[in-house]
Amino acid sequence: MARFLLVLFACVASVAAQSVMVRNSMMSGNAGQPQTAETTTTAMGPNGETISISIGITIISSSQGGSSETTMMGSPTMAVGMTHQVTVGGSAGLVYTPSSIEAAVGDMVQFNFMSANHTLTQATFPLPCVAMASGADSGFMPNANNTVNPPPSFMVQVTSMAPMWFYCRQKGHCGKGMTFSINPTAEKTQAEFMAMAIAQNGTASAPPAAVSAAAAASAPPAVASAAAAASAPPAVASAAPAAASAAAAPPAASSGLATVVAGTGTMNGDSCSCSCLCGVNAFPSNAGIGNFGGMG
Repeated sequence: MARFLLVLFACVASVAAQSVMVRNSMMSGNAGQPQTAETTTTAMGPNGETISISIGITIISSSQGGSSETTMMGSPTMAVGMTHQVTVGGSAGLVYTPSSIEAAVGDMVQFNFMSANHTLTQATFPLPCVAMASGADSGFMPNANNTVNPPPSFMVQVTSMAPMWFYCRQKGHCGKGMTFSINPTAEKTQAEFMAMAIAQNGTASAPPAAVSAAAAASAPPAVASAAAAASAPPAVASAAPAAASAAAAPPAASSGLATVVAGTGTMNGDSCSCSCLCGVNAFPSNAGIGNFGGMG
């Protein structure tokens, strides 16, 4: 009997050891390399094309804070790294603090929701304020005046080094730049992501000058011409009749009046040496041109 019990104990110990080995293998991967349990989804690109995007995170837990129980949504799919803390909203305003993090595969990220009522919703880079299909979403986490203690929280594990993009889907918040990213790159930065969120969804805050410029650029040519004509200064309008009158006025030479300018000269007996300047009409038609000594 003692021998039988000894053999049974050895079998149980062997099975338990194998179970631990399998679990450690799942958590850390082969040869100590983390497994990336990475999933992908498809989304609409900026030109209407379908693109494949890595979700890159696994949801671990969610809590409404206070005395609420924490709901376990999943288990870590690999060895757990460091835990990053991100504050959502609160006294800092409509922001995530920090607005982006650099996280390694396996790292945990805990989002702590402060006032007033925000979400963490995964998006794509080209469309900052549109929820990504199959992406992570905390749902609304109310915390009026920061009265919930501990605050509502949402924890995820990073399973990919691909950049990931998030926003708050509370009405109007994304359009004011409430965005967040994990592992942004030099080509796709958090600043660009936030700027696109404001540009695409913050139209109410566009400066009037920009709106006026856009309206002017889009005005049809006929309207623009009419506006220019209406705004022409009176001096330009009155110049046309004056110019027309000047063009219609007859030349002074056609008045028919002879004009003679007093001349100078000296008498030498019966002859004189004199000169005078006569107008064209002082002579008959075609006469007197190139002559000296008058008409004789």
